Amino acid sequence: ESTVVVVGGHGGMSSRYREVAKRFGWSLKHFEQKIPPGLRHGTGKIALVVVMVGMVSHALRDQIKDLIDDETKVVYLRTASVSALRAAVEQHSE
Repeated sequence: ESTVVVVGGHGGMSSRYREVAKRFGWSLKHFEQKIPPGLRHGTGKIALVVVMVGMVSHALRDQIKDLIDDETKVVYLRTASVSALRAAVEQHSE
Protein backbone atom coordinates (compact mmCIF):
# COMPACT_ATOMS: atom_id res chain seq x y z
CA GLU A 1 0.00 0.00 0.00
CA SER A 2 1.30 3.40 -0.92
CA THR A 3 1.58 6.12 1.68
CA VAL A 4 1.09 9.86 1.42
CA VAL A 5 3.03 11.92 3.95
CA VAL A 6 1.53 15.35 4.62
CA VAL A 7 3.87 17.84 6.24
CA GLY A 8 2.53 21.04 7.74
CA GLY A 9 -1.13 21.93 7.45
CA HIS A 10 -3.67 21.97 10.26
CA GLY A 11 -3.61 19.29 12.94
CA GLY A 12 -7.37 19.50 13.24
CA MET A 13 -7.66 18.45 9.60
CA SER A 14 -5.78 15.15 9.94
CA SER A 15 -8.89 12.97 9.74
CA ARG A 16 -10.11 14.81 6.64
CA TYR A 17 -6.69 14.50 5.01
CA ARG A 18 -6.77 10.78 5.82
CA GLU A 19 -10.19 10.35 4.19
CA VAL A 20 -8.85 11.84 0.96
CA ALA A 21 -5.97 9.35 0.84
CA LYS A 22 -8.23 6.44 1.73
CA ARG A 23 -10.50 7.27 -1.19
CA PHE A 24 -7.58 6.55 -3.51
CA GLY A 25 -6.53 3.42 -1.63
CA TRP A 26 -3.55 5.05 0.08
CA SER A 27 -2.68 5.46 3.72
CA LEU A 28 -1.71 8.85 5.09
CA LYS A 29 0.63 10.10 7.77
CA HIS A 30 0.31 13.73 8.85
CA PHE A 31 3.03 15.63 10.68
CA GLU A 32 2.31 19.17 11.69
CA GLN A 33 5.42 19.96 13.72
CA LYS A 34 8.09 17.32 13.27
CA ILE A 35 8.77 14.05 11.53
CA PRO A 36 9.70 11.26 13.94
CA PRO A 37 13.08 9.60 13.34
CA GLY A 38 12.90 6.22 11.63
CA LEU A 39 9.63 7.01 9.85
CA ARG A 40 11.09 5.93 6.51
CA HIS A 41 11.64 2.38 7.76
CA GLY A 42 8.25 1.79 9.34
CA THR A 43 6.05 3.27 6.67
CA GLY A 44 6.41 1.12 3.59
CA LYS A 45 6.48 2.82 0.22
CA ILE A 46 6.12 6.58 0.49
CA ALA A 47 4.70 7.45 -2.90
CA LEU A 48 3.95 11.09 -2.29
CA VAL A 49 5.08 13.79 0.11
CA VAL A 50 2.76 16.80 0.25
CA VAL A 51 4.23 19.92 1.81
CA MET A 52 1.77 22.59 2.91
CA VAL A 53 4.19 25.42 2.22
CA GLY A 54 2.74 28.25 4.26
CA MET A 55 2.77 26.16 7.40
CA VAL A 56 6.16 24.44 7.42
CA SER A 57 9.22 25.39 9.42
CA HIS A 58 12.66 25.24 7.82
CA ALA A 59 13.65 22.43 10.20
CA LEU A 60 10.64 20.39 9.13
CA ARG A 61 11.36 21.03 5.47
CA ASP A 62 14.90 19.72 5.97
CA GLN A 63 13.56 16.52 7.58
CA ILE A 64 11.57 15.80 4.42
CA LYS A 65 14.79 15.12 2.53
CA ASP A 66 15.28 11.96 4.63
CA LEU A 67 11.92 10.57 3.48
CA ILE A 68 12.29 10.78 -0.25
CA ASP A 69 14.02 8.58 -2.78
CA ASP A 70 14.14 8.65 -6.57
CA GLU A 71 10.58 7.38 -6.92
CA THR A 72 8.95 9.65 -4.34
CA LYS A 73 7.03 12.57 -5.72
CA VAL A 74 7.03 15.78 -3.72
CA VAL A 75 4.24 18.33 -4.13
CA TYR A 76 4.23 21.79 -2.60
CA LEU A 77 0.80 23.25 -1.89
CA ARG A 78 0.24 26.91 -1.12
CA THR A 79 -2.91 26.11 0.83
CA ALA A 80 -3.60 23.56 3.56
CA SER A 81 -7.08 22.83 2.21
CA VAL A 82 -8.60 19.41 1.76
CA SER A 83 -9.45 20.17 -1.86
CA ALA A 84 -5.84 21.06 -2.67
CA LEU A 85 -4.68 17.80 -1.10
CA ARG A 86 -7.36 15.85 -3.00
CA ALA A 87 -6.18 17.34 -6.30
CA ALA A 88 -2.55 16.46 -5.54
CA VAL A 89 -3.33 12.88 -4.53
CA GLU A 90 -5.63 12.39 -7.50
CA GLN A 91 -2.98 13.63 -9.90
CA HIS A 92 -0.32 11.28 -8.52
CA SER A 93 -2.42 8.18 -7.95
CA GLU A 94 -2.55 7.27 -11.64
